[in-house]
Amino acid sequence: MSFQLPPNVTAQRKPISATSYEYILRHSELGQLGQIMLSACTSGSCKVTSLVNGQPGDQLTEQRRAVFEPLAKTLAEQIQMTTNFPKAVTEKNQTVTA
Repeated sequence: MSFQLPPNVTAQRKPISATSYEYILRHSELGQLGQIMLSACTSGSCKVTSLVNGQPGDQLTEQRRAVFEPLAKTLAEQIQMTTNFPKAVTEKNQTVTA
């Protein structure tokens, strides 16, 4: 699978278990933007969770969120279209305390 990311953003895929994995997105200036986690559910659906890295209310976190959220949405849609996961159930973005 290929992603078209902005030149200053990278994504790393890491397996979590046999039925789930995550993408970690990093920005050259803002650091780790966040994670997109995909998990196959026994109900036959796929759970997509996106997490923004940082502290709630922090200016740097809000800058990361502004870059991460549109990318997370687009990447989750691309991942769902190109994997064998059934239709996804997407969770609202959360902030990860680093």
